Amino acid sequence: MRLVSLNTWKAEGDHPRRLRAMAVGLQAMAPHVVALQEDLRTADGQIHTAQTLAHALGLPLHALPARAKRRRVGKVWVDSTAGLAVLSRRPVREQRALVLPQDPRDGERLAQCLRLEGEQEDWWLVNLHLSHLPDRADLRRAQLGVVLEALDRWAGAAPVVLCGDFNAAPQDLEIAGCVHPRGPLVDVFGGRTKCTHRTPEGAARDLDHIFLRMPAAAPAVAVHAATVVLDRADAHGVLPSDHFGVCADLSL
Repeated sequence: MRLVSLNTWKAEGDHPRRLRAMAVGLQAMAPHVVALQEDLRTADGQIHTAQTLAHALGLPLHALPARAKRRRVGKVWVDSTAGLAVLSRRPVREQRALVLPQDPRDGERLAQCLRLEGEQEDWWLVNLHLSHLPDRADLRRAQLGVVLEALDRWAGAAPVVLCGDFNAAPQDLEIAGCVHPRGPLVDVFGGRTKCTHRTPEGAARDLDHIFLRMPAAAPAVAVHAATVVLDRADAHGVLPSDHFGVCADLSL
């Protein structure tokens, strides 16, 4: 199974051209599951990033709207949401929205949790976008803690994949205590240094991840490949997003 996670950057930059670049890049990878963060959907329904990508890839869409506010789209201000979405070739048996701890400066934060059909047994996918506030490492740690506690209740020994924009690197305080070769979270990149975002000053940051939750009784999950994707401009010089995607080929 090929899984791709990407922060789509709402309507920033040249959104129509970026959206085309996203669609072309994803089509070339032929993923089975795509997890999207900052999925822009305007209130009038005229623009919906995840819906456009779902149509381009021929994949069913499972959207979780969040963070409603007025945003500038092109030259106009519109009511919109920037939530979470999953496109999945695998049948989705159940979807849950988990409310995460929040800071008023940051607004609503949710975790999109889906139980998907597997070849032999069901597995869970958690799509995350943790707080971006630079002074709230403690909040990101609390948000991740709420997710892990919920999975202990819901998932039992079922395989779980957590992915998205964590706004922190694996060695940072908010993640480091949870990621280890023996769990509770295992990095599909095996601790390799990667870049998924560049600051306006050009500094490389490692913010987007795919982790496996591996309780002792869980079936083995094989990681065949893990790569950074959608990190190059198209023929017109357009990058799909201000974040690069992360991709993993897994056997669940």
